[in-house]
Amino acid sequence: MNERDLKYFCSLVETGNYTATATKFHVTQPAISAALRRLEEEYQAVLLTQANHRAQLVTTAAGRTLYIKSKQLLKDVAQMALEVHHANE
Repeated sequence: MNERDLKYFCSLVETGNYTATATKFHVTQPAISAALRRLEEEYQAVLLTQANHRAQLVTTAAGRTLYIKSKQLLKDVAQMALEVHHANE
C-alpha cells in the first residue's frame, strides 16, 4: 500500500470514472487500473465492480471500508506533514 494508490482509489470512488481520475492526477488510465489492482491484491478483496467498461463503478463493502479508512489516513498524513514542517520553524 502506498499513499498514491490510496489517493487514486479515493478519487476513483468519488468520481466513479477512470478518465476523470487519471486526468486529475495527470496519469494514464492504466496507471489508475494498476493502482486498483495493487490494492485489491494487497487486501485480497474486490474493491470496485463494473458490469462492463461503460457501466457505473460500484463500490463493494470492502471498497467502502477502505475508502472511509483511506480518507482518514490521508487526512492524518497531511496533518502530520504540516505539524512536522511547523516543528522545524
